[in-house]
Amino acid sequence: MINKTIRWILSLVGIYGLILVFLMGEDFLFAEEQIDAKTQFGAEGDGVTDDTKAIQKAIDETPIGGKLHIPAGIYKLSKNPDFKATTGYGESYFALKITKPITLNMDQAIFRTDSDGEYGVFWVKDTADVHLKGGFLIGDKLPESGSLVSNIAILLQDSQKSSIENVYTKNHSQGIHLHHANDNLIRNVTSESNYGSGIINFASDYNTIESCVVRNSGDGHLSLFGGGKQNLVKGCLVMEDRKGFSDQQGITVESEKDSIIEKNTVSGFYYGIDIKNGADSNIIKGNLTYNNEYNIAVRPGDGGENLMTPSHNISILNNLAINPRESSERGIYINVGNGHTVKGNTIEDNNLILRDEELRVKYQKENFFTADE
Repeated sequence: MINKTIRWILSLVGIYGLILVFLMGEDFLFAEEQIDAKTQFGAEGDGVTDDTKAIQKAIDETPIGGKLHIPAGIYKLSKNPDFKATTGYGESYFALKITKPITLNMDQAIFRTDSDGEYGVFWVKDTADVHLKGGFLIGDKLPESGSLVSNIAILLQDSQKSSIENVYTKNHSQGIHLHHANDNLIRNVTSESNYGSGIINFASDYNTIESCVVRNSGDGHLSLFGGGKQNLVKGCLVMEDRKGFSDQQGITVESEKDSIIEKNTVSGFYYGIDIKNGADSNIIKGNLTYNNEYNIAVRPGDGGENLMTPSHNISILNNLAINPRESSERGIYINVGNGHTVKGNTIEDNNLILRDEELRVKYQKENFFTADE
């Protein structure tokens, strides 16, 4: 009888022990090894040695779902001629390629590239659950030749459910490029001094771009383009403060559908928030736009007939669209499309410009106006 009782107690303890282990998580059962690019694969991080092959080998040998640690240091990278991506914009070369689910913890690692070599840093291709965290991706100078995609810091192509967080990029043709990449997160990224866009979401859906800084770049600084849908741009700072760069665009919403531009600050552009070229049913709400020639514009677009399609059903709600550039009166400007809603915005007198006089009278009653000083 005593032996049976002891066996029963031991069995009960064993069951509760197993339950406790599972409650503590899988990491308790399967200790996850973090691979280190320096100690295990010989990356020097001294700013002189070419670390491209060492880091790529570390990426290749990190198991699916594993973590790769790239510690503080300056890692010199060179072009890999075999890593050639093709996008709707053209061809792009890279130093490093990721094709499986892994996490890169880059801490204070600095990745240096040669801008004249016309290549970028990371090409994430045909995969999911890739997470890039931390790190500084810096070209030696602003690209002066090549194309809009000649030097992409990070290209996320045909990949899903991935994230890029706390990354800094500078001196590229584009900072972050999402290309046919859905359901991803771009958060706390700073991208500045680019030849083209700091962040571009091309033909991609369900992505979140949140709490990012895009500064002193070209093209549309933060751009939704190529027919994407249901994307969110929230809480970003987008600005241009260089002398002589007065014709730039801040946030562009082009050929985009059912997306939200919310609580962003946009300043220093010709077009602050620029809705054009067949955009449909997008919501522009709660943004602060100032010191732009056009703070918020709904217009046909740029270029030939294929880039001049009217946009419809744009909701412009509760924005602070004040203090456009000196001598400009374009707080909110709409000259194309139907079905728009313009309500609850704060602008100066005479700064609401619509092609339809009847709608202008209506919207005068549905927005807030401050007197010109």
